[in-house]
Amino acid sequence: MAKTSSKDELNLVSLFSGGGGLDIGLGAAGFKTLFANDVIPQCCETLRSNLSKDATVVCNDIKNVSGLDIRKAIGLTKGRAVDLLAGGPPCQAFSIFGQRKGRADPRGQMVYEYFRILSELRPKAFVFENVFGLLTVENGAVYKLVCEKLSNPSEGLSYDIKAFRLNAVDYGVPQYRDRVIIVGSRTGRNVEGIPPVTFENPEEGQLGYRTVADALRGLPVPNDAFPANHTGRVHSREIVERYAAMAPGERDAYTRINKLDLDRPSFTIICGSNCGGGKGHIHPIVPREVTPRESARIQTFPDSWSFSGKGRYAISQVGNAVPSLLAFAIGNEIRQKIFGRKKVPFKTGLVKMGQQHLFPELFAGK
Repeated sequence: MAKTSSKDELNLVSLFSGGGGLDIGLGAAGFKTLFANDVIPQCCETLRSNLSKDATVVCNDIKNVSGLDIRKAIGLTKGRAVDLLAGGPPCQAFSIFGQRKGRADPRGQMVYEYFRILSELRPKAFVFENVFGLLTVENGAVYKLVCEKLSNPSEGLSYDIKAFRLNAVDYGVPQYRDRVIIVGSRTGRNVEGIPPVTFENPEEGQLGYRTVADALRGLPVPNDAFPANHTGRVHSREIVERYAAMAPGERDAYTRINKLDLDRPSFTIICGSNCGGGKGHIHPIVPREVTPRESARIQTFPDSWSFSGKGRYAISQVGNAVPSLLAFAIGNEIRQKIFGRKKVPFKTGLVKMGQQHLFPELFAGK
């Protein structure tokens, strides 16, 4: 039996789903996740706990998942197409923060699994997300290959693709985060751009960049109650004193993490090390590292979205995610330009994603 969705909703298959940031934003734009996949058990538990009950979450290596498996899981009848396939294969092989081994890194091979699922599932449209380092690794050879495979994933199947280098800060996210987004369509229509929402030097009628202060607005002191994942590390006196002496924007020489500035967008939130546990940036006022929840605020996750697992598991889910507001902007453009639907109003999207605190000027007096 096919999974149900309302008349206005489009269906979504999510790969390499992680903590679910892409699903949240695309969901607010009217794409309902019916299938999600990740190999990490803590990510899968996060998805099961937060996504709609209609979503099938498969915790397995993507190599063991086929397009037919996905169609059966969501009950798609023969001849009916998936609306949107979305995902970002593991990016560490291409990241400027990693060793940039590209295809020599096993994680770099995951892009081929995305191509395979795309070929087997044949969705009407897709979103492919990755770090901007993808553009230059192996002198651009990997990026060229990715574009070729996304354009023609298999014989008889072709997509019109559009590639964009986007910074999350331009879409209401209180964070500088540079990413490559590739949108593909076989409907005969495609997006031509993803219009910015916020601006560094806003003109009349425009919204300015969101800051760390906006991100943390209304958040209680760290505690074990609500919101979830709002407890952090206990630091030694030496570390506390060192953090207290740092200026906003300064990088700690020992941990190599930055002290946030209340009046500016955050530095890029990263996932940290799977071996060492990962670290957040330094809080702009209190001499400590930010909690996973504070990082999640900067990644525009709603407070109601809890992350499974402790320590590095929550941190890595937050750091690896696509910011929800960036995903919403991408999804809204796809919704209109590829599927011919009316865009979801920005304020409506903010409410759906629980991001009213970022834009108090839009909700004044409400």
